[in-house]
Amino acid sequence: MRCHVEAIILAAGLSTRMGASKLSLELLGEPIIARVVRAAVGSALDRVILVVGPDSDHLVRALGPLGAHSKLHRVENPHPEHGMSSSLRSGMREVRPGADGVMVVLADQPFLTGKVIDHLIAAFCVDREKIVQPAVHGRTTTPVIFPAALFSQLCEVVGDVGGRDVVNRNRSRVVIQEIGSMYNDIDLDTPADLETAAARASIPR
Repeated sequence: MRCHVEAIILAAGLSTRMGASKLSLELLGEPIIARVVRAAVGSALDRVILVVGPDSDHLVRALGPLGAHSKLHRVENPHPEHGMSSSLRSGMREVRPGADGVMVVLADQPFLTGKVIDHLIAAFCVDREKIVQPAVHGRTTTPVIFPAALFSQLCEVVGDVGGRDVVNRNRSRVVIQEIGSMYNDIDLDTPADLETAAARASIPR
């Protein structure tokens, strides 16, 4: 029986360390936000909830035609200054009844792929009561899938965190899914991070 997983992409951050709206900056000729959304809507996810801030016109422009994708649902967090948890709560309010799990995605991980997302969904569908967290050569990372049994906890998080507190409170439920070299999980917070990502992406494999 097929399981149903929705995603919440947290894209309402203030980009204070980047000095500019980082998600509309380009990497390899494509806006960062478009790279992440393209991976999500092209995967086995049933629905993709994109949480943006009140001043999000630049992100809509950066998405281009992706903004009209049938899987994509955009929602506004009116108070992104209250931290990542406020975006998570905004997204959780839009998750449809009957979803088996929700994947929490950071919008500034530009090398996330549909293949990685599908790999995590497949692991989650083996046991829909577990939290599935990826690891890159033993180091845990994101995105993370949470089961429906923990949705209420996700709706109660506070501060500048995503689902980390929920993971920490439910360690017995966590299944670590080793991704290895399948996934470059770099996240972009500063101009130096963007330069590093561009350099890594240009290295022949």
